Amino acid sequence: MTERKSTILKRLAKVLCFIFLTAALLHGVSYLLLPSEAVKISEARSDEVNKIFNEDKNTVDVLFLGHSGVYSAISPMEIYKEYGFTSYVCAQAVQLPWESVKLLKGVTKVQTPKLVVLEVDHLFYDKKSTESWNGIRGGFYKAFPIFRYHASWKDWFSADKKHSRSAMKGFYLNRDVKPYTGNKKLVKTDKVYKIKKRQMKSLEKIYDICMQNDIQLMFVEVPSVILWDYSKYNAVKQFAEKRDIPFIDMNQCYEEFDFNWKTDTRDKGDHLNYSGARKVSSYLGKYIKNRFALENRKGDEKYKSWETDLSRYENLINER
Repeated sequence: MTERKSTILKRLAKVLCFIFLTAALLHGVSYLLLPSEAVKISEARSDEVNKIFNEDKNTVDVLFLGHSGVYSAISPMEIYKEYGFTSYVCAQAVQLPWESVKLLKGVTKVQTPKLVVLEVDHLFYDKKSTESWNGIRGGFYKAFPIFRYHASWKDWFSADKKHSRSAMKGFYLNRDVKPYTGNKKLVKTDKVYKIKKRQMKSLEKIYDICMQNDIQLMFVEVPSVILWDYSKYNAVKQFAEKRDIPFIDMNQCYEEFDFNWKTDTRDKGDHLNYSGARKVSSYLGKYIKNRFALENRKGDEKYKSWETDLSRYENLINER
């Protein structure tokens, strides 16, 4: 072996040794940061979602589950301000149905929501590439929890170990306006989209968890012009009608809440902006309030922190 090859091999061995030791250190340190059992069960990969576990126990009336379309379209604080009941959006980018199952299992360890609102669009995330990527990401987080719970570091340096609450309650604020200028319309059809087995199994599991915990369940599809179609609506409607689950497809009632794709989307029709979210939140909040007879928590001492959070929320809204 030449001297040059020997030098290269030694350097390679040093690099591999460094990588191995770093990985082992990260893996070990990660377990010093593991949070409560409820948080671990949820396996949330979003700091904003994880903040639901910082809410006072049994104070969240409604839980919203879904993907980025949900956290862009529904603002719990707008709903609280107008109707008085509490809610939280547990939604992440490209959230898959089985991730919603885990979130629901974790949250019900510390909260007793009266209602779960499932945004049904994520039932149709069924491309193998999407599932594979989320699986790889999930495996990485399990091996190195430090990257999932990195926000826990701040608790090490806090005198009272008090966790921070979210003023947004899972909502993503964005004021950008990039209109949808196409002419795609929801065309009626008798076709029924076949929900894949794993997605359907997760949907049934969410239904079972709600029934076991005496939680009412509702389905919603927020305005979505890019991927939503009538065959998907038919698939969800079929499942919902068999189980007497309320289902609102907001793509079929734009006129009822003055929705406009020219002013209410931030990315040409895929996600809503703040203007759209206010309209959706107001309409959905009114429906939920009337249908499920939820209590107005304003003035209740137990929910005093929500008034503080509302002030913080309004400050953030005014700043951006």
